[in-house]
Amino acid sequence: MSESLDLEPPPRLWHMSATCRFEVPMPLSSAEIASALAAIVGADAVISDTSKMSAWLNEPRKRFHKTAAAVVTPPSVEALQAVVRWANANRIGLIPQGGNTGLVGAQVPLFGTEVIVSLARLDRMRSVDTAAGVMTAEAGVILENAHKSAEAQGAMFPLWLASQGSARIGGVLSSNAGGVNVLAYGNARELTMGVEAVLADGRLYQGLNALKKDNTGYDLKDLLVGAEGTLGIITAATLKIFPLPEDHETALVNVASPEAALEVFQLMRQRLGSRLNAFELIPHIGLDFQLRHGMLDADPTASPSPGTR
Repeated sequence: MSESLDLEPPPRLWHMSATCRFEVPMPLSSAEIASALAAIVGADAVISDTSKMSAWLNEPRKRFHKTAAAVVTPPSVEALQAVVRWANANRIGLIPQGGNTGLVGAQVPLFGTEVIVSLARLDRMRSVDTAAGVMTAEAGVILENAHKSAEAQGAMFPLWLASQGSARIGGVLSSNAGGVNVLAYGNARELTMGVEAVLADGRLYQGLNALKKDNTGYDLKDLLVGAEGTLGIITAATLKIFPLPEDHETALVNVASPEAALEVFQLMRQRLGSRLNAFELIPHIGLDFQLRHGMLDADPTASPSPGTR
């Protein structure tokens, strides 16, 4: 048996065109940008003289050489919100910058017309709570100072970098840094409980969550961490801290190949479990550089001389 289905013809598609008019402000000159920023945050928080911008423009690899329309150093979160609202209304590009230690140029201008927003003055440790296992640090806190604040309370923040003496928390999170203990504790994203951030229109996202068992809704923190400032400027973060170990041991082992190193790693992980918190393969060329430039007195991988221990 067959059935016949009476199908209605598809609805007619109607097309409409419209002309939309947008009010796009005329581009501002560098002098006008500096003047407007000074009116918002004060003249002492604005650097407009190109000769005085070198500390913010000279990134470590020296591969990018554009100037900036201005550098602004907001003294508070509220001042930063005002700067972002103004930039949004005037279509001015902003580049958030922490300690200027990044190696891919994300913290310096590409076109020379942007405003660098330094978070250096937002450098307050808001709290350290060892009972809850968290601390809250503002974006401008230098990573090494965050370590010291945790250690003063018998705890540790397990993210160590070569640049920790100048890298700042905001940049560490925005780049989702890993560090030498990433095997045990994860990248910055995994060490972050919550963030506070200024969004593109100047609104403040208040997500400084310290609750570990939280399964509610979307986790916007995971979007903001690692976004390089494209979704918002991180102003503070709640970070995981751990009990400070009483002692630790470090071993330097010579291996013949990366494959051999992997075998050593698997063996140590089997024997030590979570107590193994760092494992790094170092090519000998790195030691050669340090020996050549006097950073090491002797090759630590060389066989000991007869009669020495």
